[in-house]
Amino acid sequence: MLYHLVSGNPHGPVVLMGSSLGTTSRMWENQLPYLEKDFRVIRFDTTGHGQSLEGIQQTAPGESSKATVADFATQVLDLADHLGVDTFSYVGLSLGGAIGQQLALDAPERIEKLVLTCTAAKFGQPQIWQDRAKAVRENGMGWLREPSAGKWYTEGFADQDKQAQVLLEELVVLDPQGYATACDAVSRFDATDRLGQITIPTLVIAGAQDVSTPPAVVEVLAQGIPNTEFHVVDGAAHLGNIEAPEEFGRLIGEFLRRDLSTARTGESATANQAS
Repeated sequence: MLYHLVSGNPHGPVVLMGSSLGTTSRMWENQLPYLEKDFRVIRFDTTGHGQSLEGIQQTAPGESSKATVADFATQVLDLADHLGVDTFSYVGLSLGGAIGQQLALDAPERIEKLVLTCTAAKFGQPQIWQDRAKAVRENGMGWLREPSAGKWYTEGFADQDKQAQVLLEELVVLDPQGYATACDAVSRFDATDRLGQITIPTLVIAGAQDVSTPPAVVEVLAQGIPNTEFHVVDGAAHLGNIEAPEEFGRLIGEFLRRDLSTARTGESATANQAS
Protein backbone atom coordinates (compact mmCIF):
# COMPACT_ATOMS: atom_id res chain seq x y z
CA MET A 1 0.00 0.00 0.00
CA LEU A 2 1.26 3.48 -0.84
CA TYR A 3 2.36 5.64 2.06
CA HIS A 4 -0.15 8.43 2.47
CA LEU A 5 -1.21 11.37 4.61
CA VAL A 6 -4.85 12.34 5.10
CA SER A 7 -5.82 15.81 6.31
CA GLY A 8 -8.44 18.51 6.00
CA ASN A 9 -12.23 18.29 6.21
CA PRO A 10 -13.22 14.70 7.06
CA HIS A 11 -16.68 15.28 5.57
CA GLY A 12 -15.57 17.05 2.40
CA PRO A 13 -15.07 15.78 -1.14
CA VAL A 14 -11.83 13.86 -1.55
CA VAL A 15 -8.78 15.21 -3.37
CA LEU A 16 -5.80 12.94 -4.10
CA MET A 17 -2.45 14.58 -4.86
CA GLY A 18 0.41 12.95 -6.78
CA SER A 19 3.94 14.33 -6.79
CA SER A 20 6.69 14.65 -9.38
CA LEU A 21 9.49 12.24 -10.19
CA GLY A 22 12.01 12.47 -7.36
CA THR A 23 9.77 14.14 -4.78
CA THR A 24 7.42 12.99 -2.03
CA SER A 25 4.03 14.01 -0.69
CA ARG A 26 5.77 16.91 1.11
CA MET A 27 5.83 18.68 -2.24
CA TRP A 28 2.20 19.77 -1.76
CA GLU A 29 2.50 21.27 1.73
CA ASN A 30 2.22 24.86 0.47
CA GLN A 31 -1.13 24.13 -1.19
CA LEU A 32 -2.81 22.61 1.86
CA PRO A 33 -4.08 25.95 3.25
CA TYR A 34 -6.03 26.42 0.01
CA LEU A 35 -7.72 23.02 0.22
CA GLU A 36 -8.06 21.66 3.74
CA LYS A 37 -11.08 23.75 4.81
CA ASP A 38 -13.35 22.22 2.18
CA PHE A 39 -11.67 18.98 1.12
CA ARG A 40 -10.37 15.75 2.57
CA VAL A 41 -6.86 15.80 1.12
CA ILE A 42 -4.91 12.59 0.53
CA ARG A 43 -1.26 12.97 -0.43
CA PHE A 44 0.73 9.88 -1.34
CA ASP A 45 4.30 8.87 -2.10
CA THR A 46 4.61 7.16 -5.49
CA THR A 47 6.24 3.73 -5.38
CA GLY A 48 10.00 4.08 -4.94
CA HIS A 49 9.66 7.52 -3.38
CA GLY A 50 9.69 8.56 0.26
CA GLN A 51 8.12 5.86 2.40
CA SER A 52 6.43 3.91 -0.42
CA LEU A 53 9.09 1.24 -0.65
CA GLU A 54 6.95 -1.83 -1.33
CA GLY A 55 6.85 -3.13 -4.87
CA ILE A 56 10.12 -1.66 -6.11
CA GLN A 57 11.25 -3.77 -9.05
CA GLN A 58 14.80 -4.99 -8.56
CA THR A 59 16.75 -5.47 -11.76
CA ALA A 60 19.97 -7.16 -12.80
CA PRO A 61 22.85 -4.94 -13.98
CA GLY A 62 22.12 -3.50 -17.41
CA GLU A 63 18.41 -4.37 -17.30
CA SER A 64 15.35 -2.18 -16.86
CA SER A 65 12.15 -2.84 -14.95
CA LYS A 66 8.79 -3.51 -16.58
CA ALA A 67 7.07 -0.68 -14.71
CA THR A 68 4.46 1.50 -16.38
CA VAL A 69 2.48 4.57 -15.38
CA ALA A 70 -0.59 2.32 -15.59
CA ASP A 71 0.92 0.30 -12.72
CA PHE A 72 1.23 3.47 -10.64
CA ALA A 73 -2.37 4.44 -11.44
CA THR A 74 -3.57 1.03 -10.29
CA GLN A 75 -1.73 1.55 -7.00
CA VAL A 76 -3.54 4.86 -6.52
CA LEU A 77 -6.89 3.15 -7.07
CA ASP A 78 -5.86 0.47 -4.58
CA LEU A 79 -5.13 3.23 -2.06
CA ALA A 80 -8.52 4.81 -2.67
CA ASP A 81 -10.19 1.42 -2.19
CA HIS A 82 -8.21 0.88 1.02
CA LEU A 83 -9.50 4.19 2.37
CA GLY A 84 -13.06 3.51 1.28
CA VAL A 85 -13.01 6.32 -1.27
CA ASP A 86 -15.27 5.73 -4.26
CA THR A 87 -14.80 8.95 -6.22
CA PHE A 88 -12.30 11.77 -5.95
CA SER A 89 -10.68 14.71 -7.68
CA TYR A 90 -7.04 14.28 -8.59
CA VAL A 91 -4.15 16.77 -8.67
CA GLY A 92 -0.81 15.78 -10.15
CA LEU A 93 2.46 17.44 -11.14
CA SER A 94 4.90 15.98 -13.69
CA LEU A 95 4.92 12.20 -13.06
CA GLY A 96 1.91 12.79 -10.82
CA GLY A 97 0.20 14.39 -13.80
CA ALA A 98 0.95 11.38 -15.97
CA ILE A 99 -0.68 9.21 -13.32
CA GLY A 100 -3.67 11.54 -13.41
CA GLN A 101 -4.03 11.16 -17.17
CA GLN A 102 -3.84 7.39 -16.79
CA LEU A 103 -6.50 7.41 -14.08
CA ALA A 104 -8.78 9.51 -16.26
CA LEU A 105 -8.36 7.02 -19.10
CA ASP A 106 -8.58 3.81 -17.07
CA ALA A 107 -11.15 4.73 -14.41
CA PRO A 108 -13.05 7.86 -15.53
CA GLU A 109 -16.07 6.91 -13.45
CA ARG A 110 -14.02 7.49 -10.29
CA ILE A 111 -12.58 10.91 -11.13
CA GLU A 112 -14.61 14.06 -10.37
CA LYS A 113 -12.13 16.67 -11.58
CA LEU A 114 -8.58 16.53 -12.87
CA VAL A 115 -5.73 19.01 -12.31
CA LEU A 116 -2.59 18.54 -14.42
CA THR A 117 0.35 20.79 -13.59
CA CYS A 118 3.80 21.05 -15.19
CA THR A 119 3.32 17.74 -16.95
CA ALA A 120 3.03 16.25 -20.42
CA ALA A 121 1.29 13.66 -22.55
CA LYS A 122 4.78 12.39 -23.43
CA PHE A 123 8.04 13.28 -21.69
CA GLY A 124 10.45 13.53 -24.59
CA GLN A 125 12.30 10.59 -26.08
CA PRO A 126 12.36 7.30 -24.15
CA GLN A 127 16.15 7.03 -24.39
CA ILE A 128 16.57 10.06 -22.12
CA TRP A 129 14.82 8.25 -19.28
CA GLN A 130 16.44 4.91 -20.02
CA ASP A 131 19.85 6.55 -19.77
CA ARG A 132 18.95 8.26 -16.51
CA ALA A 133 17.65 5.02 -15.03
CA LYS A 134 20.89 3.26 -16.02
CA ALA A 135 23.04 6.04 -14.53
CA VAL A 136 21.14 5.98 -11.24
CA ARG A 137 21.36 2.21 -10.94
CA GLU A 138 25.11 2.38 -11.52
CA ASN A 139 26.05 5.59 -9.69
CA GLY A 140 23.36 6.28 -7.11
CA MET A 141 21.33 9.45 -6.60
CA GLY A 142 23.83 12.08 -5.46
CA TRP A 143 24.79 13.36 -8.91
CA LEU A 144 21.17 14.37 -9.62
CA ARG A 145 21.04 17.20 -7.07
CA GLU A 146 22.56 20.01 -9.12
CA PRO A 147 20.90 19.27 -12.49
CA SER A 148 17.56 18.79 -10.74
CA ALA A 149 17.89 22.12 -8.92
CA GLY A 150 18.47 23.80 -12.27
CA LYS A 151 15.32 22.28 -13.78
CA TRP A 152 13.00 22.31 -10.78
CA TYR A 153 13.57 25.98 -9.88
CA THR A 154 14.52 29.28 -11.44
CA GLU A 155 18.08 30.45 -10.88
CA GLY A 156 18.92 31.14 -7.24
CA PHE A 157 15.53 30.09 -5.84
CA ALA A 158 16.73 26.90 -4.16
CA ASP A 159 19.43 28.85 -2.31
CA GLN A 160 16.85 30.91 -0.44
CA ASP A 161 13.82 28.66 -0.06
CA LYS A 162 13.76 26.06 2.71
CA GLN A 163 11.19 23.75 1.14
CA ALA A 164 13.09 23.77 -2.15
CA GLN A 165 16.18 22.64 -0.29
CA VAL A 166 14.28 19.94 1.62
CA LEU A 167 12.98 18.40 -1.61
CA LEU A 168 16.49 18.32 -3.09
CA GLU A 169 17.78 16.65 0.08
CA GLU A 170 15.00 14.06 -0.16
CA LEU A 171 15.88 13.41 -3.80
CA VAL A 172 19.46 12.32 -3.16
CA VAL A 173 18.47 9.78 -0.49
CA LEU A 174 15.78 8.06 -2.55
CA ASP A 175 16.20 4.38 -3.29
CA PRO A 176 18.08 4.25 -6.64
CA GLN A 177 16.13 1.22 -7.83
CA GLY A 178 12.86 2.92 -6.94
CA TYR A 179 13.75 6.11 -8.79
CA ALA A 180 15.03 4.13 -11.78
CA THR A 181 11.80 2.14 -11.86
CA ALA A 182 9.86 5.39 -12.12
CA CYS A 183 12.17 6.52 -14.94
CA ASP A 184 11.40 3.27 -16.76
CA ALA A 185 7.67 3.99 -16.41
CA VAL A 186 8.08 7.56 -17.68
CA SER A 187 10.01 6.32 -20.71
CA ARG A 188 7.02 4.20 -21.75
CA PHE A 189 4.32 6.79 -21.14
CA ASP A 190 2.59 8.37 -24.14
CA ALA A 191 -1.03 9.49 -23.89
CA THR A 192 -0.87 11.84 -26.87
CA ASP A 193 -3.28 9.94 -29.08
CA ARG A 194 -5.76 9.32 -26.24
CA LEU A 195 -6.18 12.82 -24.81
CA GLY A 196 -9.51 13.26 -26.58
CA GLN A 197 -10.87 10.32 -24.57
CA ILE A 198 -10.52 12.28 -21.32
CA THR A 199 -13.91 13.87 -20.70
CA ILE A 200 -13.43 14.88 -17.06
CA PRO A 201 -13.39 18.64 -16.31
CA THR A 202 -9.68 19.46 -16.31
CA LEU A 203 -7.46 22.31 -15.17
CA VAL A 204 -4.02 22.51 -16.82
CA ILE A 205 -1.28 24.71 -15.35
CA ALA A 206 2.17 25.42 -16.80
CA GLY A 207 5.15 27.27 -15.36
CA ALA A 208 6.36 30.04 -17.66
CA GLN A 209 10.01 29.26 -16.85
CA ASP A 210 9.68 25.47 -16.89
CA VAL A 211 12.37 23.93 -19.12
CA SER A 212 11.36 20.33 -18.36
CA THR A 213 7.75 20.67 -19.51
CA PRO A 214 7.61 24.09 -21.20
CA PRO A 215 4.24 25.84 -21.64
CA ALA A 216 4.02 24.72 -25.28
CA VAL A 217 4.36 21.09 -24.18
CA VAL A 218 1.82 21.47 -21.38
CA GLU A 219 -0.57 23.25 -23.72
CA VAL A 220 -0.80 20.06 -25.80
CA LEU A 221 -2.87 18.69 -22.92
CA ALA A 222 -5.18 21.68 -22.94
CA GLN A 223 -5.65 21.42 -26.69
CA GLY A 224 -6.22 17.67 -26.66
CA ILE A 225 -8.50 17.27 -23.64
CA PRO A 226 -12.05 18.61 -24.08
CA ASN A 227 -13.54 20.82 -21.36
CA THR A 228 -10.17 22.16 -20.22
CA GLU A 229 -9.02 25.40 -18.63
CA PHE A 230 -5.38 26.45 -19.19
CA HIS A 231 -3.15 28.83 -17.23
CA VAL A 232 0.53 29.79 -17.43
CA VAL A 233 2.05 31.02 -14.16
CA ASP A 234 4.92 33.47 -14.43
CA GLY A 235 8.01 33.08 -12.27
CA ALA A 236 7.58 29.32 -12.00
CA ALA A 237 9.85 26.55 -13.24
CA HIS A 238 9.09 22.80 -13.13
CA LEU A 239 8.07 22.64 -9.47
CA GLY A 240 5.85 25.62 -10.04
CA ASN A 241 3.79 24.97 -6.94
CA ILE A 242 6.92 25.55 -4.84
CA GLU A 243 7.95 28.81 -6.53
CA ALA A 244 4.44 30.23 -6.90
CA PRO A 245 2.52 28.56 -4.06
CA GLU A 246 -0.18 31.23 -3.76
CA GLU A 247 -1.05 31.27 -7.46
CA PHE A 248 -1.04 27.48 -7.78
CA GLY A 249 -3.05 27.15 -4.58
CA ARG A 250 -5.59 29.74 -5.71
CA LEU A 251 -6.05 28.23 -9.18
CA ILE A 252 -6.38 24.68 -7.87
CA GLY A 253 -8.67 25.63 -4.99
CA GLU A 254 -11.00 27.76 -7.11
CA PHE A 255 -11.27 25.09 -9.80
CA LEU A 256 -12.05 22.30 -7.34
CA ARG A 257 -14.58 24.42 -5.42
CA ARG A 258 -16.58 25.20 -8.53
CA ASP A 259 -19.89 23.34 -8.31
CA LEU A 260 -18.76 21.99 -4.93
CA SER A 261 -22.36 21.45 -3.85
CA THR A 262 -22.78 18.77 -6.50
CA ALA A 263 -19.51 17.00 -5.89
CA ARG A 264 -19.68 13.45 -4.64
CA THR A 265 -17.63 12.50 -1.61
CA GLY A 266 -15.63 9.44 -0.71
CA GLU A 267 -17.02 6.96 1.75
CA SER A 268 -14.75 7.03 4.74
CA ALA A 269 -11.23 8.06 5.71
CA THR A 270 -9.92 9.33 8.99
CA ALA A 271 -8.62 12.88 8.97
CA ASN A 272 -4.95 13.32 9.85
CA GLN A 273 -4.36 9.61 9.32
CA ALA A 274 -0.95 8.47 8.13
CA SER A 275 -0.01 4.96 7.20
